[in-house]
Amino acid sequence: MRRFKFFSLIVIGFLSTDGFGQDTSRVRAVIQTLSSKEFAGRGYLAEGHSKAAKLIEQSFKRLGLQPIGDSYFQKMTISQNLFPGKMALSLNKRNLVPAVDFLPIPSCPSIKGRFKMVRVDSAKLVHMAEKKQFNFPNQAWLMAGDVGKNQSLKNQFKPGLWINQTKKLTHSLSERVDKIPAIIVRSPSVLEMDTLLEINLEAQLKTNIQTQNVMGMIPGTQRPDSFLVVCAHYDHLGKLGKKIFFPGANDNASGTAIMLELADWFRKHPPKYSLVFIGFTGEEAGLLGSQFFVNNPKVDLQKIKFLMNLDLLGFGETGATVVNATIHPTIFEQLKEINRKENYLVEIKARGKAANSDHFPFSEAGVPAFFLYSLGGPGHYHDINDRAETINLRNFSSCFGLIRDFLNSF
Repeated sequence: MRRFKFFSLIVIGFLSTDGFGQDTSRVRAVIQTLSSKEFAGRGYLAEGHSKAAKLIEQSFKRLGLQPIGDSYFQKMTISQNLFPGKMALSLNKRNLVPAVDFLPIPSCPSIKGRFKMVRVDSAKLVHMAEKKQFNFPNQAWLMAGDVGKNQSLKNQFKPGLWINQTKKLTHSLSERVDKIPAIIVRSPSVLEMDTLLEINLEAQLKTNIQTQNVMGMIPGTQRPDSFLVVCAHYDHLGKLGKKIFFPGANDNASGTAIMLELADWFRKHPPKYSLVFIGFTGEEAGLLGSQFFVNNPKVDLQKIKFLMNLDLLGFGETGATVVNATIHPTIFEQLKEINRKENYLVEIKARGKAANSDHFPFSEAGVPAFFLYSLGGPGHYHDINDRAETINLRNFSSCFGLIRDFLNSF
């Protein structure tokens, strides 16, 4: 806890200086803090999400942003399937490394035992179904071909363990637990079919997790009853077992950092419209925080003139992409014209509707919204390599300038 307080003071100290998005040492301090071991992947083990929310609240207070209502927090309750304990897997006595060689699927239940590896495909499953052979508790089934696409057929069978293979491991979250355990193994970890698999994996469905969105506002100088919204999710994938955590530097400590930079700039240059800043929880768990806000709005959704969602902004060498650009072509041209005039990014690509970040619940509720994410970088996504030291920030100031000028154009 002492380390968390120390990092908080560093971040708040940086935010008290007079930069406006070009002080990369300050930005990097925010990203390093949020993606540090102390914040435990900003998930729901070790209270990582609560530590991140508290840091953002402290920053909003230090910057002089007003709470919306009587609190900077909008509290909510969620459920998550967590992996707090054992995380062991071996193939023929060869130990595999969690998040490097294998991952449990997010809805995996606890499992412990020894299993013989068997390769199955749709043809084999159809053959066994015809013979009414469904129960194989001592076998681990490695799925081949199109088994994964044939969910209705797959659900009839009860092996001891389902196994998928993939070239890149990416983790995600789940609010539920399946009956049959399943794991993902990185190729080429599974090489031979006479493999003896031993596994000891502890899962826990935790209900009534108290979490929170974090909100602050800068009143508008001319139209205080109309709103522009800037949002970024601060949560990430948390921990696996006692030691493994997902830092989430690009996703989305970077977006949180640029949101705080924009709050710093606009508190010194108040906008025409009131500007609402929201750090969302639960994005990685299924857009839970943003959907909760839309269902329980703290400002009138009909009075939101525009929403800008910031996610994955640590790079930008090859430009950026805007989700919902094709839905709002006139506003997208407004953004592109700013970019052309100021020469911020090499390219801004248009993308259509997508339910891939916190803009989506707002869009579905009729709020005009963009989701801006930068392009380039090493491609670390939902893995343990998304660390602060992998982010170069060479285009961070350009992204900041583009978003700042876009918000000022309303």
